[in-house]
Amino acid sequence: MNDHRLVIRFFVTHLLFIASLLCVNAQQISFTDINKKFGINFLKDASLWDDTGEEFKKRLGANFQDAEIAGGKIYTSFAKGKVLTADIEQISFIERSGKVAQVDMVFFNKGDSADGKRWTPKLQREMKQQWDAIEDTLNSFAGKSTNGFWGQGRIKNRAKIWKFQNFIFTLEFKPKEFITLHITNPQTKVEKSTAASDFDGKVNIRKDSNGDVWIKNIPMIDQGAKGYCVPATIERCLKYYAITDVDMHKIAAVCKTQIGGGTLMSNVMTDFKKICGTFKLKMTNVGSLSMNSISTMIDKGIPICWTMFSTEPYTKRMIENTQKRANANFDDYCDSIKKQDKLKKMQDGAHVCLIIGYNKKSKELAVSNSWGERFEVSWVRFEDAKIVSRNLFVINPR
Repeated sequence: MNDHRLVIRFFVTHLLFIASLLCVNAQQISFTDINKKFGINFLKDASLWDDTGEEFKKRLGANFQDAEIAGGKIYTSFAKGKVLTADIEQISFIERSGKVAQVDMVFFNKGDSADGKRWTPKLQREMKQQWDAIEDTLNSFAGKSTNGFWGQGRIKNRAKIWKFQNFIFTLEFKPKEFITLHITNPQTKVEKSTAASDFDGKVNIRKDSNGDVWIKNIPMIDQGAKGYCVPATIERCLKYYAITDVDMHKIAAVCKTQIGGGTLMSNVMTDFKKICGTFKLKMTNVGSLSMNSISTMIDKGIPICWTMFSTEPYTKRMIENTQKRANANFDDYCDSIKKQDKLKKMQDGAHVCLIIGYNKKSKELAVSNSWGERFEVSWVRFEDAKIVSRNLFVINPR
């Protein structure tokens, strides 16, 4: 009996010794080895958190769009290739006080990665394979993970967490929705994201000499090739209110957005409305399109979510008029657009974008589409907007 105990004790001690060696090796891994594991030029030295956003962007080599957010900037890029031996779709990072503060990598998700219009066993297997690849790679250098969560309230999801050197890796997973890796600094306390009670949108109002009144500093979120206009537009509103830990993929999950895109507004007005309280926000219908209702909200610095039909004639005129406007004498421009033909009423190209401004002299609205920097501010005739309009709602602090 005693011999058996000695043998068991020997093996337990031996296993603990091996585990301690593995732990030491994991802690001593160099930044160049970490870069090899990631498959990208992730680090220049042992720390990421002293890098500027421009340094990090340049090192990654991707084409990033950047946007101002409260207290810093957010950089976003759609990406293709292997990271942590899995297929990456999007990478973004937040810069605060001039330094990288958080990195988020989106892998398999129903918007970018799924073919077709329905969930299949094949897609489920592909998603599981991507998850296993990331988890195995992180385990290989960061040790064994612990179970945890990412997010708050109704959008909290299960996650695997690795604490490694001066990083916390949080791998968030929502079945049939998305896989996202959040990389944070263990020295930085993660605060709950809520809209500030003293939010003052008026500080973001810009008034130009030609009569343009519009909201600046609304972050651009590019929906990419997928039909995520609703989730991307809502994400832009949340980022404007300094809520940085909710992206379009989480919003698409809440609103039951279809694979590849397409969101029922009934879901938005019920399901998303339920989670607004988590972030100290409220969601309200504005009703019909009128210059007075729009100017009232814009003058407060509150962007308006606009559901409409982005028909081909409407979009073509929007682009053309915005280009003319930039180069023409403004009085001449105002006269010219009054003479434009009335658009035909068509119900195709269902879309959601933001109304961010107005000009009462030219009788135009400033709109902002989630299509990238080129479409950050476009101008449309109010008469054209009435033809394609469906509904208006706002998301703003309580």
